[in-house]
Amino acid sequence: MDALFRKMFLTLTVTGLILAASAACAMAQNLTAGTFNFEPRFSAFGTSHPRVNSIMTYGGAFNYYVFDNVALEAEGYGAFIDQNKRFESPIGYGSKATPANGLGGSLNARWHFVATSQATLFVGGGVGGLWADAKVPYTGFENSVTENGELGATFALTQQLSLKGSVKYLHIGQFSKDGVDALGGTLGLNVSF
Repeated sequence: MDALFRKMFLTLTVTGLILAASAACAMAQNLTAGTFNFEPRFSAFGTSHPRVNSIMTYGGAFNYYVFDNVALEAEGYGAFIDQNKRFESPIGYGSKATPANGLGGSLNARWHFVATSQATLFVGGGVGGLWADAKVPYTGFENSVTENGELGATFALTQQLSLKGSVKYLHIGQFSKDGVDALGGTLGLNVSF
């Protein structure tokens, strides 16, 4: 699993650097107070939990800029959690796939600490919840509190469109063996209004 984390982190880092380095070819972004954007997005995570293999999320977010370069975000997503349930049998221990599907949402804050007209670097984080059809992990709960944090970059494609990539940390549930720590990446397309 550590190799998967390293590969995902390296891929996302290289993608962010390429986006930042090629910023001279792009149009301006609008991150001024009073503006908002919508962002469809997809995320993929690897986890450190021995029974949760991966997490995929898909959804979108609305961002409202309360100050220049500072946004509040309302995010909604669907989630697929690939996990295994461990059980005891007459001949020892076994493992059975018990994937979970769910809906989640979070309220986040994002600060674009480096903002040019072509590209930005940002940091963000927030809290939310996940409502799944199975316990996540199988020793956890169906309804869980989530926390997230991300570091990423945006790259302007036009004045109204920008591409976003980030490295994201997601925690589901308790901070114990009944919780899940996940690290992965998010790709999105910001549409500004």
